[in-house]
Amino acid sequence: MAPRAVSGRGKVVSYTVNYQPWVAELEVPYVVAIIELAEQPGLRFVSNVVGMDPLQVHIDMPVHVRFLNIEDVWLPLFERDQ
Repeated sequence: MAPRAVSGRGKVVSYTVNYQPWVAELEVPYVVAIIELAEQPGLRFVSNVVGMDPLQVHIDMPVHVRFLNIEDVWLPLFERDQ
């Protein structure tokens, strides 16, 4: 087993729109989604879909990663793939 680069592209497998303001720093509503990477079917993880109206997110929507840097941590977030 060894690491290898991936495209950062994938699709939304499932999602929910959160309206509860759990912490003051997060604006609501926001999308919590399960993203499946294009290079490996079945490789899924939880992230946010950003940069669009949460009500426009849908199953099988193509997305690509972008990273948000907070201090020394890089968070993977996803946007709609154009």
